[in-house]
This record gives sequence, C-alpha cells and structure tokens, in this order.
Amino acid sequence: MNIALMIILTLAMLTVLVVVHEFGHFIAARRAGVYVLEFSIGMGPLLYSHKGKETVFAVRALPIGGFCQMWGEDDADGELAEEYDLPEDLPSSRSYLNVSKGRKLLILLAGPLMNMALALVILWAVYLFHGQNLLSAVASGTKLCVSFSGAIYQSLHQLIVGKASLNDFAGPVGMVGMVGQFARHGVLSFLLFCSLISVNLGVINLLPFPALDGGQILVTLAEIIARRDLSQRAVMIINGIGFACLMVFSVVVAVNDVLRYLH
Repeated sequence: MNIALMIILTLAMLTVLVVVHEFGHFIAARRAGVYVLEFSIGMGPLLYSHKGKETVFAVRALPIGGFCQMWGEDDADGELAEEYDLPEDLPSSRSYLNVSKGRKLLILLAGPLMNMALALVILWAVYLFHGQNLLSAVASGTKLCVSFSGAIYQSLHQLIVGKASLNDFAGPVGMVGMVGQFARHGVLSFLLFCSLISVNLGVINLLPFPALDGGQILVTLAEIIARRDLSQRAVMIINGIGFACLMVFSVVVAVNDVLRYLH
C-alpha cells in the first residue's frame, strides 16, 4: 500500500471518529435546548455550508476532524453572534453557559460515549461477520471493547509512573504506519483498528485534564460541590493552559515519532 493511500485512510478514519464524537455533543446540546451555532465536518476554510432551522451545517477544507460550536461556549460570543446572525430575541437560557450543571455534564459525556458506542457497533459487526450469533457477537464485542479501555488506561498509568516511555506511543507517522499494516490484512482488520482508536479517543477525552471533556466535567463537578461558578475568564485560562500542555505533548510525541522513523 502506497504512502498516499495510507495517509488518506488515516485522515478519513480520524475525521469520521472525531465527527462522531462531535455529533454526540451536538445531539446532547440540542436535547438540552442549547443553541448550536455550527456543526462542521473538517476544519479551516469553509467549502460549503447550509443553514438549517438554527444550526449552520458546514464542510471545511482540512480533513482533520470537525467541531460543534455552541452558543455560550466561547468567550468571543459577541463576535460569533454577529458572524452567525443570531436572532435578537434568542433567550439567554439557550446559552451553554446558562444550562443546568446536569445538562452540561450530559453534553460533555455525550462525545466520549458516542465513540464508545461506535466502537461497540463496529466490534459487534465484525463478530457477526465471523459467524457468531447476535447474542454471542454482542457479548464478545463488548468484552473486547472493555479490554481495549483497560489497556489504554494501563498504558497511561505506566507512562505516569515511568514504566513506559514516549517510544511506546505512536504519533502521526506511527499512526499512518499502523493504518497501513492493519489495512493490508483486510477490511475487518482495519475495522478492528478503527474501533480501538475510537475507544482511545473516548477514554482520552474523559481524562480530567483541562481542554478535554474530562477536564470540563471535573470543573462542572467542582462547581456543583462548591455551589458557585468559576468565572468564564478563569475557565478560559485553565483550558488555555491545558490546551498548551496538550499541544506540547503532541509535538514531543510527533517529533519522537519522526526521529524513530528516520532511525
């Protein structure tokens, strides 16, 4: 399999998994009454958009995921309101900032749970294809999904306590290589790998780290316990620091990945 096809497969897989994740947030936000400004497939420059009853559904140029932009989620909402032409009589209760803490938790949990659900569906389908009956396929697929989750948490724990190094984690180059290896063994093998990465995305996003869903869940739970809200500025600073740390870690893993490939 040539490198171009491997890169295309990797981007397609990651985009689907991220869009599924964001779709979980979108559905939960809509159910909670939050006004969703935009649901986008891809990032970067706009290629196509369609305004639904409320939400702008968009396709963007860079196939590296997607996003669900909720009203009240960003500190620059004054600009966003103008950009998305929000109705002047839109009640403030429809802002993400103003929904109940319980609804916020459901919105935040919905993304990772959608990744888990997708992984389960893929695994059930794979076991069904292998000739198992429905009940056996569901049992086997669920057991493997739980096993994937446990292995991911164990790997993270080993990294934290120093029993694993960055060499044990794949960055972009390693990811492309693994996609190629699994794809060479056929569609079912590739789907198994997709389910593993989907579980990985769900688990990682539940970690209590700023800028991830888990970090926002932790902040929301802290607000419930303290019976007071953090200021929006404080939340933005916490998320900004967390995002910066996450980017540094991603760059270190990516550089290590490239150096390992060159050697």
